[in-house]
Amino acid sequence: MKNTIIALLIMIFGLVSCNQKNNEKASETKTPTEDTTQVYACPMHPEITGKKGDTCSKCGMELTEKVK
Repeated sequence: MKNTIIALLIMIFGLVSCNQKNNEKASETKTPTEDTTQVYACPMHPEITGKKGDTCSKCGMELTEKVK
């Protein structure tokens, strides 16, 4: 019984350790997505900006890519 508990604890510790290493590698390789780096603006009200898929608070039009 005692050996079984020790073996289970060792297996759980090993699984948790491996999972943490995988999470660290995944977070290091992530790059910013297109949605978070681009700013969009309303065609009718260029002062209204936001992210892709947002709508203008004044006229309700969908925001398009802002021209620099």
